[in-house]
Amino acid sequence: MANTHSNTVKFLAIQNQLLLSIGGSFLAREAMLIFMKAAVKYLELTSIHLYIFDDPTIKNSLLSRYQSLPNVNVDIDKEHVLNDLKDCVDPTNAISHYTEKLHNSEITVYPFSSFGIMILENNIGVATDYLNNLLSPVIQKLAEYYNACIIQQDLLKETKANKDAQIAYEQKAKIDSLTNLPNRREFHYSLSREISNALRYNHYGALMYIDLDNFKNVNDSLGHSIGDILLTLVAKRLKEQKREGDVVFRLGGDEFVYILSNIGESETDATNTTIAVANRIIESLEKPIEINEFSLHITPSIGIAIFPDGFGDGNDSENVLRHADTAMYRAKKHGKNCYEFFNPEMHIEASKRLIIEDHLRKAIKNNEFNLVYQPIVDINEKIIGAETLVRWHNPVLGDVSPDEFIYIAEESNLILELSNWITHHACEYAESVYKSLDEDSSFSYISINVSPRQFIQSDFVESMTSVMESYAVPSSFIKLEFTENILLDNIDLTIEKMEKLRENNIDFLLDDFGTGYSSLSYLHRLPINVLKVDKSFVDDLSSAENNTQAIVNAILVMAKELGIECIIEGVELEQDVEYFKHKNVYGMQGYYYYKPVSGEELLKLLSNRK
Repeated sequence: MANTHSNTVKFLAIQNQLLLSIGGSFLAREAMLIFMKAAVKYLELTSIHLYIFDDPTIKNSLLSRYQSLPNVNVDIDKEHVLNDLKDCVDPTNAISHYTEKLHNSEITVYPFSSFGIMILENNIGVATDYLNNLLSPVIQKLAEYYNACIIQQDLLKETKANKDAQIAYEQKAKIDSLTNLPNRREFHYSLSREISNALRYNHYGALMYIDLDNFKNVNDSLGHSIGDILLTLVAKRLKEQKREGDVVFRLGGDEFVYILSNIGESETDATNTTIAVANRIIESLEKPIEINEFSLHITPSIGIAIFPDGFGDGNDSENVLRHADTAMYRAKKHGKNCYEFFNPEMHIEASKRLIIEDHLRKAIKNNEFNLVYQPIVDINEKIIGAETLVRWHNPVLGDVSPDEFIYIAEESNLILELSNWITHHACEYAESVYKSLDEDSSFSYISINVSPRQFIQSDFVESMTSVMESYAVPSSFIKLEFTENILLDNIDLTIEKMEKLRENNIDFLLDDFGTGYSSLSYLHRLPINVLKVDKSFVDDLSSAENNTQAIVNAILVMAKELGIECIIEGVELEQDVEYFKHKNVYGMQGYYYYKPVSGEELLKLLSNRK
């Protein structure tokens, strides 16, 4: 190669070959490798060695010792060479180079500020200036091309990453993060598709709207973390019950929907299939759900809408969902833990419910409520107590039944405001009654109904105690009535609250006893002195088929053994009165003796009986 200086053609040919090799790939490191192989070939080098620095602290300076990284094209250890290198080249300039003789070779180092250094090894005797003149523009081009490849690769990676991120985002946007069920967004698309398929192929589908009964009580009493775990376990049970091709969605909160696809070519077949699935769902949720130390009982209210339908308001996703939602509220009103199919009459009921709820929100502010009191008598027909009941007269709606507005208040969360109003006014009235009584009066208490939503509030004990202390009446003169559904979520916490209230001389009555399926399992644990036997037993007392008398007798004997007194609710017939007098019950309450009366009328009754 001694004549290379005079051989311009060969000089340019080699330079062109090296420049052509640079564009051999759009991948930066592959392009570098192709160039290095070409350089060894055309420049007759002994070896060429590449060190790539990924660490930015190394990338911008040449040190006396370099750490070799894996990206090396010739497997020869050059560490002894690197140890001898000094900071004698400009690392920011790829054309800058450093040459050193070593034994029978010359080492030329080219720094690349963007990625590292390249070491060329050639035999002594090869014109170093010739190589440097030949390589300088090529190395400059190599550095520029390498940087361009890196930028292009980064753009491609960024584009792919953005695309992958977009796909992942779109997939995530369809999934409920808590239960991993498809969410509301995916539901509307899926329901629209199923309705279109049903219309096109002349078959039926169904939508089930599933709402968990009393779920708010779990969140309020045990916290949202327990509530979230409960939702995931419910979702798992729902998925286990679905048929192949059906899909369960979570709309939010404790609301789930279930699309049943292609369930028959006749409405009868569709109805029967839907009933079978609804019953499986109810059965699957009957077993208690164990979470830590809690054993939770959860039940569903299920509203069902068959599609397509002939109700005339359109077979679209919004209407079908609205129908199922309306049917679900009917299921709740009919006792919960059941299902209801939509029918057009429910539209009227749903509209009425919205109207009542709207007026209910303003009723307390407008002073539309009033309290009445139903007396309770002993077997000698002396009035021993009275239950506080609320009545509502609205200027537009007229008298609204408690069966209607109490349920709506509970579902809309207005029950807390209403309960607070009732408690204050009942305590105020109890103060006036207490002050009017003679010392030998048989009248001993006024009871106030406590809603489950009220009881599970974390500050229930403190707020109730505070209200009672603000009135000049003994705490023992006021009793709190609650139903069994308060107990189902956390019996231990319930007992703890009751014990704290008893420390303040506040006692409880267990109302509607016998309607819950677990009454006997917790009765012996509760700190109560009185229970009220549900009206349904009295209504059916003379029925030979149901052995109701045997059940009532068993309740009375059991209560006596536990030291608990019994009040019989719903007494309306003389034969019932005589029956329970012979059983020596603690008290009776019902229309046979008294309907609910105003506060003034109760005071007159008590005055007349002095």
